[in-house]
Amino acid sequence: MKIKKEIPLWAQTGHSKPTTRREFLAHGLIPFSASLMAPQLVNLLLSSQAHAQTSNVICKTSTAKWAPFVSLNLSGGAAMSGNFVPMKANGERLASYSKMGLGDNQVPLVQEFGGASFAGDSTNLISKMLEGIRSVATADTLSRTSFIGVCVRSRDDSSENPFSIDGLVTKAGLLGSHLPNLGAQSTLTGVRQMPAYVTPPTPLVVRSFRDILNSLGYSAALGTQLSAPQKEKLAQLISKLSESQARKLASVTTGDQIHNLVACAGIKNEALIQEGSSVVDPVKNSAFATVWQLNAGSQQNSNNYVFGSMVYNALMGFAGSAALEMGGFDYHNNTRNTGDTRDREAGVTMGRILQSASLLQQPLFLYVTSDGAVVSADSAARNSPWTSDRGSAGAAYIFLYDPKGRPAVSSHQIGSFTDDQVVDDKFVTGNDPARAAQAVFANYLQFNKRLADIQKVVGRNVLDTAALNQVVKVG
Repeated sequence: MKIKKEIPLWAQTGHSKPTTRREFLAHGLIPFSASLMAPQLVNLLLSSQAHAQTSNVICKTSTAKWAPFVSLNLSGGAAMSGNFVPMKANGERLASYSKMGLGDNQVPLVQEFGGASFAGDSTNLISKMLEGIRSVATADTLSRTSFIGVCVRSRDDSSENPFSIDGLVTKAGLLGSHLPNLGAQSTLTGVRQMPAYVTPPTPLVVRSFRDILNSLGYSAALGTQLSAPQKEKLAQLISKLSESQARKLASVTTGDQIHNLVACAGIKNEALIQEGSSVVDPVKNSAFATVWQLNAGSQQNSNNYVFGSMVYNALMGFAGSAALEMGGFDYHNNTRNTGDTRDREAGVTMGRILQSASLLQQPLFLYVTSDGAVVSADSAARNSPWTSDRGSAGAAYIFLYDPKGRPAVSSHQIGSFTDDQVVDDKFVTGNDPARAAQAVFANYLQFNKRLADIQKVVGRNVLDTAALNQVVKVG
């Protein structure tokens, strides 16, 4: 015989199992909050940022361990190839970097991440991105990080570049335990770019840490209206609804959104109530908060709180992929001042992401992109001003962090540049952002020891074996 606490509320009160909206309202879902009407119930079950269209993905459980994936889009066309120094196909320097803001071919180089070349020397870094990274990431973190520069043309000042691989990594198996994938913009990918081959589930757009709290489901949306025990009872009741009951509830509210949330997210949120929502708050980890300059009084919509929250939840496995975006990289204003400032700020963000992985002792795959690039005045000076857009000199970055030690790579560059100071179009991914994104994804799979899965994830557009051999650099 069931003890009383195991008997559903509708049975405890002497009623038959509810199947209609009236019966749900009267006897099932909200007997302890009878003043709520059906539309309000829908709003509570679907909190303002609960993207129900992704709940079918959240409900799945990944049994495999995947390295956290974070991307950073530098919107506007950053000088990616003016910080990392690209080489020719034979590994030699270009004859000149005079249009890339680095002067002649005697530009000094500094090696980082096990041998990747950046502009400048140890006392006078030209690469402000590397300077920013070093200002945050410790020597120990950098010693456990590898780098690969991806040489690829892209459209200037465009949100149409298909660089995003969030859909690919999600399809491969990277899923969050509490949250969907996270994004910075209300777009298909969460940033100002298009997906490569696979469209990701609609991301939870994070503009404040409150968005993450609100997205945790009806338990967060109810706020202080119910006590913790009442919330837990509500979660238990919803999780026990049968498939047919969930369909009936769906038919009298808003359809599949409620069905998915009731049948899926409710079960997960029962455990979340018991854990407490602070589990997803980066400020609760004081060392992590220090990396992002956060404290209990920080504004939850500040850039550091938003980025820190997204990175923390991705690294902890609470969220799927996290797509961050920084603006202001369309800086060709005939100076280097604005560009150097923004490049250093981007580097600081990269450094914080890497240092976060080190602090939490989690592996990390960090992917940095931009829409296009810039050109400098043709000059032998190593600080020549940026004068215009120039997507033909584009690049993307891959950072790989492993707390066990620096990941092995066979090369620090995918593709190459020519002596014309442009990306070599003859390389398999040189003139195709989507293919370059697939090359990045192939390295993500290899980082996870699952390169064999690429065919079933990408499908008919998959790179052939010869091309994969050229682009996979992770050992």
